[in-house]
Amino acid sequence: MSMLTSLQQAVHKAYVKTVEKVSPTLQTSKFLDEGVLTPEEFVQAGDLLTHKCPTWTWESGDPSRNVTYLPKEKQFLLTRNVPCYSRVKSLENETKHAKYDILNIEGEDNEEWVAPSASASDVVDIQKDLASLSVQTTTTTTTAKPSAPQQQQQDEDSDDDGEIPDLEDFQDDNLVEDDPSTLSKPTVNKSNNTTTTTTSTTSNNTSTAAADDDNILRTRTYDISITYDKYYQTPRVWLFGYDENRRPLKPEEIFEDISEDHAHKTVTIDSHPHLGISFAYIHPCRHASVMKKLITKQCENGKEPRVDQYLFLFLKFISVVIPTIEYDFTLEFDT
Repeated sequence: MSMLTSLQQAVHKAYVKTVEKVSPTLQTSKFLDEGVLTPEEFVQAGDLLTHKCPTWTWESGDPSRNVTYLPKEKQFLLTRNVPCYSRVKSLENETKHAKYDILNIEGEDNEEWVAPSASASDVVDIQKDLASLSVQTTTTTTTAKPSAPQQQQQDEDSDDDGEIPDLEDFQDDNLVEDDPSTLSKPTVNKSNNTTTTTTSTTSNNTSTAAADDDNILRTRTYDISITYDKYYQTPRVWLFGYDENRRPLKPEEIFEDISEDHAHKTVTIDSHPHLGISFAYIHPCRHASVMKKLITKQCENGKEPRVDQYLFLFLKFISVVIPTIEYDFTLEFDT
């Protein structure tokens, strides 16, 4: 990031904070007209998100950083330990030939948000797989039921073929399997009639534990929070990442999990407003425009947009920015 860009961001940040202090809080709903939320609507949408997806919770944060236009116990939303199994670069390599649905944002310098979708070749492959499926048929035959004397003779023959084995035919060593993790068999010292027991060695236990540890899938994880942005009147998403050993990720490592179209452009590093520590955040300057586009699309498809479902729709388009971070927004939408 150039020094000029950093200076521009610092000036803009100071301007936004000044405007937030002097501007009133949005009171009238503009959800359908502009794609924005009032604080009350943000709480309403957050309540539905935490109800439908229990991995999300309301948090109060640092009391000294609380804002007055939100309830003290509902300052922001948080979900912890969200897995991120792969880097965006590997995902983009796999889908470089896929088609994209483009959301054109009017009046925003012809900028676009892109959402990956299935390609035509994928659909053809699925159709071929379905066509190749075959159902195996089996022919069943019906035989006449044997008479009573015949059935009795068959039962007697069956008894002769399957004799019940005698337990005395089995040796003790056939009944007990050797298990290296169990205590070894006691041995008797005949010279002094004492019994000693040999246990598994510490090295064996250590190697077994190491083998079990190797079977654990280690992956990056993220704590994701959603705050209400008074200036833009929309939610703002914050990311705090951990590596496979639970060490905090560096900023350049976090950008490995951000879509190339948005890294260093719509995602930057700043102090979390309710926690006071550095997080990566997705800049909300385009959120209202994208949400307005999605809401309009819902209306065109005969759907009635609901303000309490705002965050589900919001998180759906945010997944374009962080496609490999698998947070929960399980409520399905047709847009």
